This record gives sequence, C-alpha cells and structure tokens, in this order.
Amino acid sequence: MSGVTYQAIDPSVLMVAAGDGASFKMLSQTFLDHAAPIAVQLQRALADGQHAAIGRHSHALKGMAGLIGAAEMIALLQQLETAARLLQPMPASATAAWMPCFEQVCREVALSLDDPAYGGA
Repeated sequence: MSGVTYQAIDPSVLMVAAGDGASFKMLSQTFLDHAAPIAVQLQRALADGQHAAIGRHSHALKGMAGLIGAAEMIALLQQLETAARLLQPMPASATAAWMPCFEQVCREVALSLDDPAYGGA
C-alpha cells in the first residue's frame, strides 16, 4: 500500500490506462516532460491576452490532465478554454488558480513515479 496521499491527481486513472508499472512510469514521465512547456506557453498567452493560444494550450493541458486524473486542473482549464473560445475575459479565479494547481499536479506525478502502488521502487 502506498504511503503517499494524492490530492491533485488520481494515479489509479493512469494505471488503468497504462496497464502495468513500467507503462505507468513512462506515461507519467511523458506528462512531466511535455506538460511544462505547454504550461509556459499558456502562461504567456494569458499574459498577452491571446485568446486563440489560450484556448489551444488550455485544451491540450486539459487532455493531458485527464490521463492522470487531475480533476481540479481539468475544471480550471475548462474555464479558461471556454472563455477563450467565446472571446470573453478570463475568469480571475481560474487565471489565479491554474498555475498553483498545475505545480501541485506535477509534484504529485513526480511522487507517483516512485510509489510502490504504481510500480515504483
């Protein structure tokens, strides 16, 4: 049994998709490698008010978040994506909360790599 408590992700979601510990670890590392650059691009798009880029990057991260069971991150990104697609102002609460949520998600994904419940050492 794992000693880690997950609040921002549900590793069992990825484990079901992965099927085994090795695939789980590979997909978790892929998330960490690919999500960070998209998050930087989203942050820039938000700062510059680029609705098309906000929509595109929010959508991409939202899909990745679904794979790891990051429900709160999905909800925040959905708010940003919807506002962007409708060319509306970004919701302040989602704009302020998505990056801290993303950072927690990344910390937990990194922890899950070594979690024995999911094939870690």
